[in-house]
Amino acid sequence: MNCESIRSNICIKDIKVISFDSIDSTSSYLRRLLNDGEKGTVLAVSKEQTAGRGRSGKSFYSPDCGGLYMSLLIHPEIGFDAVPSVTAKVCVAVCRAIEKVTGVATDIKWVNDLYLNGKKVCGILCEAVNDYKNAVTKSIIIGVGVNVSTADFPEDLHDIAGSLGVSQTYCDKLVSEIANALLRLSFGELSEDELMFYRERSCVLGKTINYYVDGQKNTAEAVAIDSSGGLVVKNINGEALTLTSGEISVRLY
Repeated sequence: MNCESIRSNICIKDIKVISFDSIDSTSSYLRRLLNDGEKGTVLAVSKEQTAGRGRSGKSFYSPDCGGLYMSLLIHPEIGFDAVPSVTAKVCVAVCRAIEKVTGVATDIKWVNDLYLNGKKVCGILCEAVNDYKNAVTKSIIIGVGVNVSTADFPEDLHDIAGSLGVSQTYCDKLVSEIANALLRLSFGELSEDELMFYRERSCVLGKTINYYVDGQKNTAEAVAIDSSGGLVVKNINGEALTLTSGEISVRLY
């Protein structure tokens, strides 16, 4: 990936763009920078990750053969009440950026994955750095991994993972467009436009799902997305509750 090409197409000019052929994890790299005192906006991209990370400590398959792996460090200093909607806003922004560049319309699987034809093609991980004394989130690291043209997956991912099925020549433009979409985000509750888009692209709403809390499986119908990006479900006993991203894992039947 070409740093200068990417940087020249990003909407702010004081951003640092750092490119790797291979790294453990772009998000882990930015975390190390932050721990060393980095205060600027930084975009890290790599052709390969050797220790890519997903939610709940899961690994994210990141081979050097068809993927795009990027993380963005920003410093929004937002109140804790704005944090629950961050991942939903990022999903909408990335979904729109992918479609703008490639023409491929992906679906959103709550809470942080993009799907195409029933398979995961993009994973998103947002990590907040909090100042508890002042009750603000000072920094956010947004990690995005896209299977652009990946064709070969490990056996355990054959039925789960897919790709956009487009040329790798899109990668530099995709990185720039995704970065621009993220940099333009306004944090807080989902706007009406974001909420409508999220609901229209949801591949969960109206489906029977299993959700897991502390390892215990529960079965419910996904009925709505609330204004903070929470998933409203109705359990088999008729009880309705709202799930938040920090407490559950959702699986489609």
